[in-house]
Amino acid sequence: MARMVMKMWPAMGLALLASMVAAGCGFNDGLDLDDTVEVRVQELSSFCSVQVEGYGAVDVEEDYLPSVIACENGNAPMEALKAQAVAARTYAAFIVEAERRPLVPTTRDQVYDCSHAQVEQRHRDAVNATRGQVLTHNGRLAAAFYVAGAIPSTSSCRPARGDRDPTGTEKWVTYNQGRTGSGVQGTHLGSLVNPANRGAKSQNGAACLANNGWDYKRILRFYYGDDIRPMVPPNSQCADDGGNPGGGDVCSGLSSGGSGNDGGSNTPSCTDSSQAVRIMPRSAWNARAPRYNTPAHTPNRITVHHTVTANGVADGANEVRKIQQMHFNRRFHDVGYHFLISHDGTIYQGTPENKVGAHVGNQNTGNLGISLLGSFHLSTPPSDAQLSSLSRLIRHLSDKYNIPINRTQVKGHGERAATLCPGQQVMSRFDSILANAKADAVCEGGDSDEEEQVDGQDVASYRYVRVSGVDLEPTNSDSPLDGYEVDAIYVEKADGTVVNAARVACSPGVQNANAAIGASDNTSCDNRAQTAAGVPPGADLIVELQEPVKKGDVLYVTQAGYPVALSDCSPNGTAKISLSNDGSIWKVLDSAAQGNQRWTLGTEHFVYDEDDEAEGPNGGGLEFIVPRAGHWYRPDMTFKVVASDPRIVEVRYEAEHDNFHLGTSSDRSSNFEEGYTYEFFGERVIFAIGLDANGNEVARREVRVTITDFDGTIPEDRRALPYYPDANVDSAMAERLATEAAKCQETGGAQRCSPGNNGYSLGRCWAGVKGALRRAGINFDKLQGHGPCSAYTFQLSAFGFRCNADANPDVLRSIGLQKVDIATTDAPRGAIISWDRGCIGYHAVHGHIEIVREPGIACSDFCGRIRGNAPHCASVYMPIN
Repeated sequence: MARMVMKMWPAMGLALLASMVAAGCGFNDGLDLDDTVEVRVQELSSFCSVQVEGYGAVDVEEDYLPSVIACENGNAPMEALKAQAVAARTYAAFIVEAERRPLVPTTRDQVYDCSHAQVEQRHRDAVNATRGQVLTHNGRLAAAFYVAGAIPSTSSCRPARGDRDPTGTEKWVTYNQGRTGSGVQGTHLGSLVNPANRGAKSQNGAACLANNGWDYKRILRFYYGDDIRPMVPPNSQCADDGGNPGGGDVCSGLSSGGSGNDGGSNTPSCTDSSQAVRIMPRSAWNARAPRYNTPAHTPNRITVHHTVTANGVADGANEVRKIQQMHFNRRFHDVGYHFLISHDGTIYQGTPENKVGAHVGNQNTGNLGISLLGSFHLSTPPSDAQLSSLSRLIRHLSDKYNIPINRTQVKGHGERAATLCPGQQVMSRFDSILANAKADAVCEGGDSDEEEQVDGQDVASYRYVRVSGVDLEPTNSDSPLDGYEVDAIYVEKADGTVVNAARVACSPGVQNANAAIGASDNTSCDNRAQTAAGVPPGADLIVELQEPVKKGDVLYVTQAGYPVALSDCSPNGTAKISLSNDGSIWKVLDSAAQGNQRWTLGTEHFVYDEDDEAEGPNGGGLEFIVPRAGHWYRPDMTFKVVASDPRIVEVRYEAEHDNFHLGTSSDRSSNFEEGYTYEFFGERVIFAIGLDANGNEVARREVRVTITDFDGTIPEDRRALPYYPDANVDSAMAERLATEAAKCQETGGAQRCSPGNNGYSLGRCWAGVKGALRRAGINFDKLQGHGPCSAYTFQLSAFGFRCNADANPDVLRSIGLQKVDIATTDAPRGAIISWDRGCIGYHAVHGHIEIVREPGIACSDFCGRIRGNAPHCASVYMPIN
């Protein structure tokens, strides 16, 4: 009889707390941790051993799982044992990743040591046949509950009325055959709102299905849904070669230079030191999403660290993932450093540089953290490659943020706090590091075809193609591959020659990745397991081309080389196809590719001609250097212009509407350079206005660009609403909000609210706005449980609303509001303005919140003039349809 395995989750459901683990050199600034658990399979750490209470560290594949199978369901048929092995491995992985505690060797978790069963070879065979596999849904780890269940008497293996249920656990079993997505039924053994809960398997039912000829994957889908997938985590170092087709490449070679034919070069072609730096993006080392967002900042200094980990480690990407996990364990928002440099000199992006990191206690705002992987306290120095990359990175950041390269602005951690970090072997070389950083040029280069304009995606060629799994649909149930199938990736040049992809640069979570290299050879349904790669949702396959692809070339991504319409099978999946020159920013060609695809690459994918520049009014005397018309850029923008009119002494940059100020520069030597970070994405118009010594406008130039994320896409929750009038704005709701706000009823009557323009607050602004929101029909209470601010802070303080609203755009949209990138002084009737603590004189603890009654006038527990515009510490929200 199968033993009962009742997985009883703690009262808090599946939202579990992480334990505290010491890390290297880094400190948190006291920011709150969002403890929501959602574990991506790409984020799984190496799962070679687990801690078992009373037994210590136990090898997963050789010891723990065979014993669990023998104790839990040892007499089942082989395919049921395989299903049991995958479920037990998945459950153990979830405990390790989510609860971060030792496994209990009883039915509290899984029975590891029992007196009634002996581990047999068949149990080991079941483990080996599924080695490393865990259950995933859309690239995320499932919880994989299972119980004994009833003993079915029917051929369908679903129990009939009266069938024996000796353990009383059939009530927990779910039957999800044919169900996908939100249609999958969860089990009450876990929280029904957590996406990891995909139901519970019956051990007795699984044995019945196996006896009916079902294989283990089909058995698992029967209980957990048709979109559940066994997958070997890409970071696993324990699965044998057969367990993870496609190899363990985790992008450590991306952006290393070279074509794959000549060994490449780590020195890119460049014309100045800024372009000499190539930084591995977070996607390339499989970064986990931040626990929460930290504030934006403008970098003004640099601090150098070391990680106090092993020296000379070859797999830098894996080391960076470990550092991120250690920092998560210390309740950091993310990996605390902005950059990490491995032994081979590869630079990895940590916290985005425009966000506050966590690397020097109470000194993180404006401070960029660079950490060398390794420990350099004693006799071991950093490698030459690390030192060279450190100097180049310091120079790059100095150029980008105008940070002087000196011992005041660039320091070791120990020069800012009481610590030995970054070690004597680094500090003894610090003057040399800075001297090399000050060099005029790190490398010399000509007009390379691959030269890139740093500020935006302005390239003449691309080297990398990325296939990102989006969906399992369309799905062929007989396919041995999960996700989007890739047969070949190649380019047809203008002269008719064909060049294939040279190598796999990155393949986290991809099955049989190398099958995508070379000519098309997926010639039938029977050989697809050997001749095609499988890219599941959430996984990325990145290949480097033999030759850069240029304008006029035709790119092919094929799924099959046989006529699908005449075949008994068809390829699986949907994918997003993107191009990149350096692996850091990607141009999306197709967000929903299916079947064999081809793209003729035209001007819109590369450099725009000068004739394409948009000519603004009164342009004479001003010409944009960056940005360039029609191009797409990341949010951290840089503006530069050539001012040929000698009267121009200052340039003011503005957005599409008057008074939305982006910055001002009077530095002609820098081409009036100014920076601005956009919070929302989409098409934007930028004005450069040239002013004379008296402040009079003498020239104006406009340019239209698109602000995107690193994918070249515009996520729904980051789209900027166009300025009013706007079809997306809920005009009726805006009118109700403005009307209700002017009543000031919540605070006790009209005597507490001046209807004029010079009223005063009695400290009840949030109460006044809450009353208006309730009367207008907006359920703002949905935000209070989503952090990072507590429910108490949310209900008490105007600051609490802004804190949770800005951190949870999806929840905000669900209640009919969206943050908009607009000046507070331009906010239209019905807009909500929330001011941070201390912002332009508002309350230092609670901030301020108000609803616009008319342009320039807003109400809360009083009505008065909007104080001014402070985009760095105020948020504007509009009701949306």
